[in-house]
Amino acid sequence: MEPDRAAAELKVLRQLMERPIRFSTMSGLSGIFAGIAALAGCAAGWHISGRFSPQSSMAVHMLVWAGVFVAAFVAAVVLTRIREIRRGMPLWSKIKGRILLTILPPFVIAAGLTATLVVGAAGQPDAEQWGLIPAIWMAFYGLTLWQIGDYAPPEVRLLGAAFLAGSLLSAAWGQQNPYWSLGLTFGGLHIVYGLIVWIRHGG
Repeated sequence: MEPDRAAAELKVLRQLMERPIRFSTMSGLSGIFAGIAALAGCAAGWHISGRFSPQSSMAVHMLVWAGVFVAAFVAAVVLTRIREIRRGMPLWSKIKGRILLTILPPFVIAAGLTATLVVGAAGQPDAEQWGLIPAIWMAFYGLTLWQIGDYAPPEVRLLGAAFLAGSLLSAAWGQQNPYWSLGLTFGGLHIVYGLIVWIRHGG
């Protein structure tokens, strides 16, 4: 076999070996934790509604959900890493680099659009933009999950499809009460996903 062809086939075999490893290190517990954090964020947001001016309330909402994101992200990284350590896997790999490059653009765009709406809400007496923000989050998060479906269990792509559908529904009917949209998707869908992954893949 020619060296170039042998190297190409070796690369394919290596990629095929990486994918099952990635399957086995996904953490269902991180999905459950993300769902619980999202429900806590909804409860906190509901509690502070009406206690601040519309402009101040928008800023507080963003702080609350920034905390939800950080908590969910840290839990996912830590729990996944624990499973990797048990399997003797390295901290960094090429497939993680691909996943990072896949998820980075949607997250950056979602953050940019959110910031634009928050700044715009500063000049609005009723801060109506808050009703649009959950739909934006769901859309870009759903796209992210759909894209990384090639490197993850099939449940991830299904979760992405559910978030994309939730985004459309939220934009059409959920703007008046975004807490229901956030609770059902980032809360409920994550918990259901986490339970399924935990049962099927463990951990």
